[in-house]
Amino acid sequence: MDTLLTSALVGGIAGGLAVLLLAFLIPRKTCPKCKTLLPRFRKPSNTREAMLGGWKCPSCSAKIARDGSLLSNDTL
Repeated sequence: MDTLLTSALVGGIAGGLAVLLLAFLIPRKTCPKCKTLLPRFRKPSNTREAMLGGWKCPSCSAKIARDGSLLSNDTL
């Protein structure tokens, strides 16, 4: 039982580090409207944005999809 707990702990730590490493290796997106670099870790401004992904540009307030394309005002 003790070995199982140790294995789970080591696996959890290794998995968490792998996720953090991947998050820092993925290139950051830029706003298609004003070319401002978007934050690496986003803070959703509403529930729909939290569920579907995307950003709101801190400079020009443009709504940007998860893939980096500009959204229309009624989409998100």
